[in-house]
Amino acid sequence: MSEIKNMSLNGFFKNKAKQIDDVRVVVSERFTDKEGKPLEWVLHPISTKLVEEITKKNTVTKLVDGKKVKETNEENLNAGLLEQVVLFPRLNDAELQDSYGVTNVNDLLGAMLYPGETQVLIQALQDVMSGKTNTVSELKN
Repeated sequence: MSEIKNMSLNGFFKNKAKQIDDVRVVVSERFTDKEGKPLEWVLHPISTKLVEEITKKNTVTKLVDGKKVKETNEENLNAGLLEQVVLFPRLNDAELQDSYGVTNVNDLLGAMLYPGETQVLIQALQDVMSGKTNTVSELKN
């Protein structure tokens, strides 16, 4: 216990905390630039408070056999998180959504990505949310 008294909290102060880098990942080889190189998606971490707000927005409480049960719509939750985390491409961009004939992020992701690509994006989301800053090649392997 005496060891703890001698420990400094200085490294925990906000101004001492290291910023988490953005995560760049190639979600699909189908999206390319003018030279034919795959486009990277850029994801940025968000605060726990914002995650909780998005989770609460996508969670309902139901009565099941007289007991309150919380049920989260995982699809809408992931779309809400991705809307906040993905810096590029901007998933709420009207022109991008129009090109797929949709009007919201959830529908855009469903129209834009194949299941395996969605899994790559969800893995990148989980990595950025956990503070991992993998490179594109690490995420692809």
